[in-house]
Order: sequence, then C-alpha cells, then structure tokens
Amino acid sequence: MLSPREIIVSELLSAEPSQALSTGVKALNTEVNTVKSSVTLLHKIWGTVSPFLPWVLLALGVGLVAFIAWKLYKRRRGGSLPAAATESGPPPMDSHRLSRVRGAFLSGLPLVNRAAVVDLPTVVVFGPAGSGKTQLIGLDVDWQRQARQYLPSYTSDPLLQVYLGPDCVVQEVSAPLLEDETLSARAALRRMWKRCFSHRQKGLAVIALDVRWLSDTPPDEQRRYAQLLRGKLNLMSEACGGPVETRLCLTHMDGLEGFEDFARLLKTHGVALAFDIPKQGEEDSLSSLLQGQEQYLALGLTSLPVDAFERLEHFYSQGGRSFSGLGRFVTALLEGDTLSYKPRLSRVYLSSLTPEARASGTLSVVAEASANEALRRLYLQTHLRRAAAIAAVFCLPVLAAYVHFYVLLDEAQDEVQRLEDTVSQLREQGIEGRGEVVEDLVNRAAEALLHLKRAERWWPPLSTSFPEETLALRQRLASGIRESHLRPALERCRKNPEDCRPEQVVYLLSTLHASNKDVLGTFVNSSLHTQSSRRAAAPTPDGASPSGVASNRTWISALDLSEPLIATYVLASDSPWERDPPCRKDATVQVSANEEVWSCWPFTERLTFESQLKPWMEHFLFLRQALEAKDIARLDLRRAERERLQAQLADLDVYASLPTVLNLFDTSKVQVNTRHFHGIETTVDVLAWLQRNRETLAGILRMEEDAYAGLLAVEKMGPSELLTRDGLWLPGSNKGPYRIELLQQSFEFRPPQLSRELLQAILDDKDKRGQLTLNGQAPIRAGQMVLTRTLFETDLRPLVDEFTQRLKDAQLPTEESAKRSQYVRQRVDVFSQGYRDGLFYSVRHYRFSASRKLLIDELARLSQPSSEQVDMLRDVSERANLETLEGPYYEPLRNAVAPFRPVVQLMVADKSGFYTALAPYQALVAQMRDELDSASQPGAAKPAAPGAAPAKAETAEAPAPAAEGSTTQLADLITPLEKVALAMLLEEEGSYLRKAHAWLDQQGITGELRQPFLEPFLAVQKMGKEELENTLARQWEESSGRMLRPLLSRYPFNPTAKEDVDPSELEVLRRKDGAFWHFVDQVFSRVCAERGTQWGLRGTLRDKLQLPESLLPTLSQLSRLSKLLWDDEGRPRPLMLKVQPQPLPPPPMPGVFVTMSSLKCGKTTAYGFNQSPTWQDFPLSWWDQQVSSIVLELRSPARDDPKFLSLPWNRSVWSCFRLFEEAQVTSDQRRQWSLVLQGNNVSKRGVEIGFGLKGDPWVPFREVPR
Repeated sequence: MLSPREIIVSELLSAEPSQALSTGVKALNTEVNTVKSSVTLLHKIWGTVSPFLPWVLLALGVGLVAFIAWKLYKRRRGGSLPAAATESGPPPMDSHRLSRVRGAFLSGLPLVNRAAVVDLPTVVVFGPAGSGKTQLIGLDVDWQRQARQYLPSYTSDPLLQVYLGPDCVVQEVSAPLLEDETLSARAALRRMWKRCFSHRQKGLAVIALDVRWLSDTPPDEQRRYAQLLRGKLNLMSEACGGPVETRLCLTHMDGLEGFEDFARLLKTHGVALAFDIPKQGEEDSLSSLLQGQEQYLALGLTSLPVDAFERLEHFYSQGGRSFSGLGRFVTALLEGDTLSYKPRLSRVYLSSLTPEARASGTLSVVAEASANEALRRLYLQTHLRRAAAIAAVFCLPVLAAYVHFYVLLDEAQDEVQRLEDTVSQLREQGIEGRGEVVEDLVNRAAEALLHLKRAERWWPPLSTSFPEETLALRQRLASGIRESHLRPALERCRKNPEDCRPEQVVYLLSTLHASNKDVLGTFVNSSLHTQSSRRAAAPTPDGASPSGVASNRTWISALDLSEPLIATYVLASDSPWERDPPCRKDATVQVSANEEVWSCWPFTERLTFESQLKPWMEHFLFLRQALEAKDIARLDLRRAERERLQAQLADLDVYASLPTVLNLFDTSKVQVNTRHFHGIETTVDVLAWLQRNRETLAGILRMEEDAYAGLLAVEKMGPSELLTRDGLWLPGSNKGPYRIELLQQSFEFRPPQLSRELLQAILDDKDKRGQLTLNGQAPIRAGQMVLTRTLFETDLRPLVDEFTQRLKDAQLPTEESAKRSQYVRQRVDVFSQGYRDGLFYSVRHYRFSASRKLLIDELARLSQPSSEQVDMLRDVSERANLETLEGPYYEPLRNAVAPFRPVVQLMVADKSGFYTALAPYQALVAQMRDELDSASQPGAAKPAAPGAAPAKAETAEAPAPAAEGSTTQLADLITPLEKVALAMLLEEEGSYLRKAHAWLDQQGITGELRQPFLEPFLAVQKMGKEELENTLARQWEESSGRMLRPLLSRYPFNPTAKEDVDPSELEVLRRKDGAFWHFVDQVFSRVCAERGTQWGLRGTLRDKLQLPESLLPTLSQLSRLSKLLWDDEGRPRPLMLKVQPQPLPPPPMPGVFVTMSSLKCGKTTAYGFNQSPTWQDFPLSWWDQQVSSIVLELRSPARDDPKFLSLPWNRSVWSCFRLFEEAQVTSDQRRQWSLVLQGNNVSKRGVEIGFGLKGDPWVPFREVPR
C-alpha cells in the first residue's frame, strides 16, 4: 500500500515538480467568488447537521436491524404455523396474499391510468355466501364496460375480487375470507387496506344481506356473523384512522311477494327504496320500518288492481319479520366500541333484480363540493414535488461536488492545523518533533491535499476554486515539517556543536533551504531512494549531475531524517526558505538571547584540521592507557565516542559529495553561502585524510570493540573454556600491527599479543576471587561439605571433562598447560574431601525418631520404599555412585567414594523398583516389629494374632507385683518391647541387634556406615530399656515395700523403734527359701547377679541399665545378713561374739566382797572373776534370746548365802541387743552398766560393771538401707 507521500509524488510529480505545482495553482485559482457564499451557507448547514449525523446513522442502523429482526421473526412465525394448521384446518394465509391481489389488479391496468386509479375511493362489499354481492356489484358498478375499455378488473382470486368502476374501486370480500379469524388473515387485510385507505380516502363499506337470510337464520348465527363483520370493519377503521361509513343492502327483495308492487308504488310517489338507519339504541324501530310506509297502502287501494293490492297487503303483513331480523343484526353489529371505532351506519338499501324495484347508488360515493378542487391541488403538489426531485437529481451532484470539495478543504485545513498544534505543543514541552506521530500527521495532511486534487476530477471548475487556501495549506505544511523535523536537528547542533560534524550541518542547511524550483531541491530529490521510480534525474543548472546513491544508506538516513517528510517538504516549498533577518557571516559575534539562530552556522570557532581530528587523538590516548592498565571494562565508558568515530568512518562515502553541495550553495538563490561556513574547506581535507587512513582507523576501532566483546564473552564462558582459551579475543584477519601518526603522536597496537596478556590478567583475577566455576557459585573451599550431587554434575564433572577434551585440542604452551592442569587437580582434591564429608554427614545425621506411640508404625514404614532411611540410603548411594571416573584428575574423588561402595551395591533396585539386597534387613525389622506387636499387655502367654494393636507403654496398665510364693518370672512381668530390649542389652545370640550386626558384616558395611542400619534397633533398645527400668523399679518398690519395709522399720533394724521384729519374721530373708530371695531370683536374676555376697549388674548390662539406687546395696547387705543368720541348709546360725569380763568393781559397802560378775543372753552366759580378763566366745542365739541380764555376786563373811545385784532385760525378744545398747560405751570401746544398790542402812549408789564386746550384733541389721 502506498504511503501518502508516495501518492503525492506519483500524482503531483509525474512531470517536473515546478510544472506540476504551477498547474495545480492555476487549477485552484478560479471561480472563488461565485461559489464562496453558497459554500459558506452549506458549511454552516453541514456544521449544524454533522454533530447529529452519527446519531442519525446509528438510529437508522438500529432501526434497520430491528426491521430485519422483525421480518425474520414474522417469517419464522409464519413458517411454523402450517404444521399446526394442517392438524386443525387449512394452512394459514400469507400476510402478503391480499396485497399481491391488489398488486395484480393494479399491474393489469395501463401505466398512465394506474396513478389515477390509486386515488379513486374504495368500496368494500361484505356479505354471507349467496347474499348476492356479485350481482349487486354487477348491477350498480358497470365494471364490464371499463374492462372493454382496457381497464380490467381482477376477479380470478377466490378470496378477493377487485372491480374497477367509473368513479370507484370495489373490493368484494368472499365469505371464506370474511369468516377467517386467524392472525395471518388480519395481517393480510391490514397490510392491503393500509395502502387503500388514508386520512383522505376514508372508504366505504357495504354489507349485502339476503332478506331471506334475515328471516330464516337463527339469532345466534346472525350475532356471530355480525361480530365477524365488525372485526373486518375495525381493520378498515384502523387503516382509515376513523369510523367507516357503512351501508346495509337487503338483496333478493323480489323474493318477497308484493315487493315489486311496493317498489312501484313508492317510485310513483317519488320515494326512494333507501331508508336511514335509526340512531344507536333505536335499532328496534327497523322492525317497524314498513309501518312508516302504510300511508301508501291506502293510496294503493285506490290506484292498484285488486290482485296487486292483495300482494301489497301481503308484503306489509309478512315483511315485518325480515326487518325485525335486520334490527337484531344492526344491534349486534354496533356492540362493543371501547377498543375500536364504531361503524358509522348510514342507510339501508333495498335491491332486487328488477330495475324498477331496486334502489340506486348503493355503491356510489358522493363527493363533496370541494373534492374536485382538493384533488386538483393534490395532483399539483405531486407534480411540483416530482419536478423538484428531478431538479435535485441534476443539481445536487454539482452542489455535492462543491460541498465535498469544501469538506475536503476543511479536513485538509484541520489536518494541517493539527500538525501545527502538535509541533507547537512539542516545542513548548521541549520535545523534538520527530518520530511516527509527527510523520503520521504530515502524511495525513499530505493525503488530505491529494484528496483535494482527486476531487477536481468530478467537476472541472473546482480546479480554479480556493487558490489562496490551497497555497496557504502548502506553505503551512512545509512550515510544519520544517519546525518539527529540521529545526530540532539544527537546534541540537547549535546547543551541542561537538555532537555534530561540519559536513552534517552543511547537508542539514541544504535541506532547510531546498525548494522544488531550486538546485538544492533537485539535489535533495536526487538523493531520495524513490526518485528513480518516479522520474529520471534532471541535470542541475550549472551542469553538475546529481549523485546517484547506489547503496541503501544516504546522507538523509545518516542524518536520521525521514525521506517521506523531506520529499513532501521539498514539493510543498515553492521557493527557498529564508531567515528574516539573514544570518550573520561572522559566527564569532555574540547574538542576543531573544534572537533565534537555529538556522545559522552553529560553530563559533573557525574550523581547523587539528580541532576536527582532536577526538581521534584523545580516543587513541585513552585506548592506550586502558590497555596498559589491563582495564578492559573502561572501554565501555567511551562506547558512545567509539560509535561516533565509527559512524564518521562509515559516512565517508555518504558525505563524499560535500564539495558539490558547497558549490550548489554558492550557485543557488539562497542568502546563505560558503562564506558563512568558516573553515569548511578544512573539513574537506579531514575527510580526505580519513579516507586515506580508513582501513587502519577502522582496524583499531574494531580491535577495541573486539576486546570489549571478548571481555563480555569471557564473562559468559565456563571455566574449562576459559582455561583452554588462547586469548581474550580471536584477532582473525585483524592481526595488525596498526601504526598511525596523528598530530605528532605515534600509536602502535598489536592485537594478538594484547589478547593473550589481557586473558591472563582476567584468569588471575577470577582465580583470586574464586569465580572459575560453571554454575556461577563460589567454588568449594577447604573444609566445606558437598551435600548434593548437583555440584558434581553441574560444576566439577563438566569442568574436568571439558577441560580434558579442550586441553587436547588447545595450542597452549607446555608451561601454561601444566599450570592450568595443576589448578584443576587442586579443585578436584578440595571437592573430593568436601564430597566425602558430605556423604558421612548424611549418614551420621540420620536418626530413627519415633515416639513410643508411633513406634510400631514407624518400624512398619522402614520396609517401604518411602521411608526416611531408604531415602537417605538412596541419596547416599546416588551421590556415591559416580560411575566410572576415568582419568588422572578423578583419582581423589574415586578414593573419596570408595568406602561407600557396599551401600551402592546394596541400593541396587530391580525392575520392580525394590531393593533385593536390602530385603533381609527389612525382614529383620519386620520380624522385630511383629514381635513387638505380638501382645498389647505384658505377660501374654503367646503372641497376639497378626494385625493386633501394638503395646503402648502410655496406656498399658502396670504389671502386678509378684506375690509371695508365686512362680511369676521376669519374662511374665515385662512387655514384648522390654523383652526385645533386654535381649539386645544382654547381647544374646538371638537378639535382633546381634542379627543386624551379622547382616552388616555379611554386606561388608563397617564403621560409621553401620549406624543408620542400627538406628531402629538402638531406638527399640532405648525405649525398651526405659520401660524395663520402670518395670524393675516398680517391682522393687512394690516388693520391698511389702516384705522389707515392715522389717526395716522395727528393731533391730531401726534402733529407735519401740517395736521389735519377731525372729520368725526374718525367715523371709533366709537365702535358701525366703520369700524375698525367691522374688529376687525370679525378677532380678536376669539383670543382676551375686558375686559372693556382693550383688551387681550382669557384665553386658553395666553402664547400660539403670536400677533403683537402693536395690543393689540392699541386696548385698541382705545377702550378708542372710549368710550371717542362717547356714546353707537354712538352719539359724548363732552370732559369734566375743566378750571380755572387766575387773570386778570395789565392794559397794563395808563387809561385802564382790566375788563374780556374769553376762547372760538366753542360754549363753559369760562369767568374770578377779583374774586376768580374757576374751571368751559368746555364741548368741539371736532367734531365742529369752531374758538377758547383767549379774554381780556379792558375798559377806557374815552370811553364807551370796547376794546378787542384777540388771535384767526381759521386755524384748531382742533383750541381749537392747542390753548391750543400754550399756555405756567407754572411751576404750567397752560396755559398762551401772547397778543400783538398795537396802536398809545402805546409801543408794551405783556399782559399775563392764564387759568388753567384739562384733556388735546389730551392725549387720543396721547396714541394710532403709
């Protein structure tokens, strides 16, 4: 599709631009004054109507859609009725059926008579079948005569016949149509009568009734027929817009005897056979219609023969019945007038076949006095409207052409105004008027001008209309393009002269001053790409031929100008644009702030060769410094400068015609010439120098660009590619060296050497910062664990494999190759250590954590593929299974994963995804789980059925303590969990822990790798140990409280107790058959053992099982006590004590001598004399101590019988123990008692007696913990 600019060019510039524009100007400069006033008026009308035109069109569209929808609805409804009608009667009538009948009637008439026939009044005849409607029409309307005069009627349709009379059109409604009550019949009648009647054509309805039908038809049938007629009359009233005049005609009156005599009699006396119908409510008076004519009966008596009079009398007597029926019919016809117009009944006519007995004018329409004048006016108005329409048909196209041209002119003015407003708005906002927005506005304005040119084809005088407006439009369009497209570029050069080169400014100024009648405009047009397809290039006035640009890039595109806009600007400019006032020649003169100088030379200083090459000098100095500092990233800071320099080199061919442009400035009519461009001749020299050194300069800039691109590429490269790269970039054909002398400075660049040095600097920096990785993460440091295989797959393996492969193909020096290989080996060593530590970390941190409540379920999960243990083993296996690691670089990693080879072999899944080698271990766990789930209560006689609920320590009741003399063993008192744990604690051969160790030995799994497999068993052992400890503590507490506590709370175990222990009660402590020791053997013999008299945990349970604190000391003390009190046969054993009598005390009174002391405990007595004291055995029968006492024998020479002083103790079964404890312990650990001497003439004082005692008899009792 051609753009507006291309259309303008193809339309207006098919010939020379100056000739085309001059022709257009001449075509638009005529007939301005002749049409200005009319166009102004039409413009006002259009301005008033145009705002409402869219709404009018929208309303018409909505109405059209609604009409089409209504038609479709009616058609669909009409199409759906025949099926129902077929079931109940004839098919429904088409709504256009009767209209087609009327159309067929009109189409049969000659065309010249058709309009007149349409204006004739219409009479509609109704009546029942056989009522004589056709005869009535034939007698009253001479339609056969009309047919003979080529004005035929239409009588072939069975529903409706149309007759053409001399002054009216008669429609005969057949009886089937009259009785059709369907909606389709109503629609058909309404559609037809709307075309027949109007507010001017009211119409006439005639109801033909057979006089015999009135007398013979039942009243109900008459009423029904009257209602059918009323419905059709209502449709006529609706079409007419008011009540319809209705006449009644009684036909076949000759069937009544005497009617002809009655008619002749009335005609003789000048009375018509038509009578007025009474007012509403007086319809009954129709039955007495003949009574009003009885006056003529008397006249008939004198004027008629006898037989005629008799017939007349018979008519008067019998005719009243028919007229009574007529009254009923009229009453029924006028009923109900609320929702419709009531028929206007005028007269009733009597008709018969006999001409003398027939009323005339039944179907005639009486015209008013002014009807002919009104018809004349109607025809005149119709003629005038048609004449006006014909005149409009011929005059409106011309008027429409002018209106259309003016509208197009107005649209073009609006488009140009919109362009100017947009440019002004952009300038106010400080935005350059470039881009698609302004270009689109320019194209639209140009297209509007093109439409003006095309509009002239419809009416040639338009070519000379509105010349001033069209000229102003072209000037405004050129001004808009200049302000929006050219001025911003020149202002940018004025504000920032360093961003614009002198040659660019020269070409911009040549475009600014170009026109379609100047050599500059010709030069600009020759630079357009589209010019070759429009016309052949014309030579310039001075003989210079325009430069044809072969490439796609031209100076227009180099200046970022739009070719369509420039082409439109040149074509719209009739003369070169000039600045007012003109630019000053001396650019160094300062101008005022209010003076706009955007179109003048922007450089204030005179151009020199050195100043124009200074950017090249500064850029090469910066490049040399950056390369020496190995800071390639700094090159991006001068990217814009490098691109400007590259653009200058690329534009050398584009601006090669600079001398030609300068010559065109001097030869053109514009005020600006080369004298305004100070130093422009040096620019020509600069361009020539750049052209000579173009390859060297381009090579240096390309090297700079390649260096920075190599830096960006290196940042994206992997470490292996980077380690085997020979340089930062590949010089290729750009190898140099490049040497250039620039402003007394010498520059030399060697790309291959620079590339290697820069790459080495980057490698050293990345190695220092740890960035030589594939995944972008920091490399693994010493001591850092690797917990996933991802780092191996994404970093180490690609690095090693790719490095190995690339190193084979890399052309690196030997020393550099060895250095980079050593770096890779160090990376693998550090990674291998971290990988090994990560594997062991996963193994060490696996824990089988399960509460007692969920222990059974967690054990069951261990045999499933989704257990945490299997997941951990699978993860470790996948990480340790690194397949074949070939090559010397992988040696540390192979050694790191070697200890995990048994786990890898163990976790090999079969086709079904099961781990076959792990099945024995899972079976062992399942067996332990089944055993733990064998009973829900402790002491079960046999395992529970499969699926039984596991024993819960929290909910299971505590086992009852072992009763005295019962045979309950420890196995009966503990739960399955405690049994399993006890077996593992005892390290029995069949324990699950021993079996697990055996399986691990079979699989070759050693060291820390065994821990995850032992975790479930150790967890069961720990939980069972805790429950076992609770059970043992509970049993000990219950049994010791029942058997020991009552003993230990009494004497001799408790020295402060008042109550003594009966020796027989101590039999529970007898080692052979005592109840206590029987309990100990049954409950605690599996966990602890007696070594001599010392009780302790069995060897494997040491430091594993925690018993009650007092249990082992109590058992040890009670064991020693039992062996002290009984022998192996269970016989009581006396306590073997030693006593030493002490010297006898001095006589307590004069004449008395102390001869002997004795210590008696039961049947054992020790005596003391005044001899050397010796230690004597003193076997104490602890079970039969009887009375214990201390006795001192006194003798006197005066008496033969000795006297005894005694201290007896008979209040306790442990009398000896209490006697010893009552004694006073001296400092030398001897027992001393004080005997009180009483009697007549004796002073009351004590006698001290003592015995030495070895082995306190109560010590074994007191050592038992209480």
